[in-house]
Amino acid sequence: MKRIVDSVWRIVVAVIILFVLHILIGNISLNEALGGIGWILLSCLLVVMVMTWIVMASHAYGLRLVWPIVLMFFGIYVFNVHVEALFFQLTIPQKEVFGMMLRGLLLSLVFSPILLILMDKVKQPAAFFDSTRKRRISVVGSIWKTIVCMIIYVIIYFIAGALVYPYIKDFYAEMARMPALQHIFIMQLLRGSVYVLVVIPIIRIVKINKLATALMIGLLLSVLGGVAPLLFPNPYMPSPIRFVHGIEIGISNFVFGFIIGSLFGMKPVKKI
Repeated sequence: MKRIVDSVWRIVVAVIILFVLHILIGNISLNEALGGIGWILLSCLLVVMVMTWIVMASHAYGLRLVWPIVLMFFGIYVFNVHVEALFFQLTIPQKEVFGMMLRGLLLSLVFSPILLILMDKVKQPAAFFDSTRKRRISVVGSIWKTIVCMIIYVIIYFIAGALVYPYIKDFYAEMARMPALQHIFIMQLLRGSVYVLVVIPIIRIVKINKLATALMIGLLLSVLGGVAPLLFPNPYMPSPIRFVHGIEIGISNFVFGFIIGSLFGMKPVKKI
């Protein structure tokens, strides 16, 4: 019981800090935060819970843990979300998108070490055995797995997009011009590669089996790469469109993340 209470208060504090940071760095105004406080807090809670699972499942501490978390947070939660908005030339001004990315980078750099401090993952304990340091990744194997994942991501992306298109076609019909199909294909290959490259360092430092790794990466991409950002109210995308995209990306990213975790997941090395 004491352990549960200890975990709960740490998560609650992390959620509050993430919520406040969003306001302080300018992601949302105070009025917007108060107006959509329920959805924003839910978004922050989902992000914190997934990140906490990763932090606590890791054998790493301090700097060896914080840089993969920063990379993961920025790559999935910020870069891959906003680069698509920039690519599809939505009604968001380009200057604003770049501003969102810079603020997202700042959020990643500030919140990640705070989460490690809250979860007591800064200082490595005495008599500590780090099984992940003995892991070796084949360069050739990683390259072909990454290429396979990039292709799989594009396939999943187009299937998911085709399924939801009837519900969002009117919204996108108002756009001046959709990018050419070959350009969309190239962009999604690049986004798929970003997903793979930012989760590989996470997979290397967690001490869980392949199935748990696959579930973890699936939830990571689903929540940080789709559901959580789309819970935020914004003036550029109406709630019904965000809801549909949330379901679409939440499911498709989970499937993709599960595949990445299955391909790259490693067995924990036992202490001899």
